[in-house]
Amino acid sequence: MAAINFEDLFNGLKGDVITLARASFKTFTKEAEQDAQNLLEGMKDNLSRWTALLAEGSLSTEDFQLLINAQKDLAEMKVLQRTGLAIIRIEQFRDSIIHLVTDTIFQALP
Repeated sequence: MAAINFEDLFNGLKGDVITLARASFKTFTKEAEQDAQNLLEGMKDNLSRWTALLAEGSLSTEDFQLLINAQKDLAEMKVLQRTGLAIIRIEQFRDSIIHLVTDTIFQALP
């Protein structure tokens, strides 16, 4: 498989998570944007490595999905939690970010 330009992909994801934050929250938008950016930045190194392995065929899509989902469990949405927003809403937002990341990377594969 061909290589993916990870930096371009990641920069696109940064814009996409801001759009997702704005669509998901009418109040606490800034907090959601901050948490989304923090989550993405926290995943960047692993995401870069796993995306390269996936693109070269050394990592299956199933294994990639498992690795990404494991990151979800580690992700904390600290800024949104401080607002007192319901945990279920925060978890749904976090899950949406993970799905966005996964879908974007799978679509970028040749």
